[in-house]
Amino acid sequence: MLMLLCLLAAAIVGFAAHQGGTCGVVAVRRWVEARDARLLLGFGVALGAATALCLPLAWLLGRGASLPGSVPLAPPLLAGAVLLGVGAVVNGACLVGSLWRLGNGEAHLLALPAGLVAGDMLGAALGWRVEPPASGFARPDAAGVLLVLGGVLLLGLAWRRLGGLGAARLAATMAAMGAAGSLLFVALPGWTWADVLIAHARQLPQAGEAAVRASIATLAGALASGWISGQLHLKWRGWPAAARSLLGGVVMMLGVRLIPGGNDALLLGAAPAGAWSALVAFGLMNLVILLLAMVPRLRPVAPPARR
Repeated sequence: MLMLLCLLAAAIVGFAAHQGGTCGVVAVRRWVEARDARLLLGFGVALGAATALCLPLAWLLGRGASLPGSVPLAPPLLAGAVLLGVGAVVNGACLVGSLWRLGNGEAHLLALPAGLVAGDMLGAALGWRVEPPASGFARPDAAGVLLVLGGVLLLGLAWRRLGGLGAARLAATMAAMGAAGSLLFVALPGWTWADVLIAHARQLPQAGEAAVRASIATLAGALASGWISGQLHLKWRGWPAAARSLLGGVVMMLGVRLIPGGNDALLLGAAPAGAWSALVAFGLMNLVILLLAMVPRLRPVAPPARR
């Protein structure tokens, strides 16, 4: 039963990521170019929903001890966040945004997995690897309850603000993604397509059938959304775009090894579990994207995000 729920949640994450046009690069650029903060507020809705559910689910399922804690505020964390932001801009999309664009049929992004594997190999050769400690919220306590209530408050405030901007549909979409993503990170760690790809490349034991099925369900959800919305058409941006995705994958994976985790894990997993370092990394990653948003040569060629 739990596995069926995980597969459904994975499909919802992929579907919602595409429906919302969820991408940190696009969200920052929309704010810079048009002062449109709706996608940024959508991240707040997703984070609130994930935080409201993460710890209660972990306590209920007895998975609290497996949640990640905070890593030290040190050069590796900061360097990893910078690399994740730079890699996202070079690729033209963050890891979640790449899922959205694959749902549109953008074939040049098929070079991204090769870049992620190459980046993981390079990071291993350099000895770049940070392991987070166990979460301080493994068992129910007052601090954990306050964190959950903070998630509920953030969810309500961000949802209300989006509703006032006429984006209630985006709010519902991002809330669904946050809730489904939180369930996956608690019940099935290592479920993202990037995690599965790297686990198989390293021949790790966690590259199991359940994680593979969930990653396929995520991609299937994004493709289903693209087909329903009429945006799923095979598109080839050319070899330069493929090369950028390859290089972006290398840089992003180097960052992932240092944080640790990609922007999906930070937003839907680590931060909702109470890892403050995930919020620092996510904020710095988006600050880097913001600073690079003025460089026209780095701007991705992508269709407008759905709202």
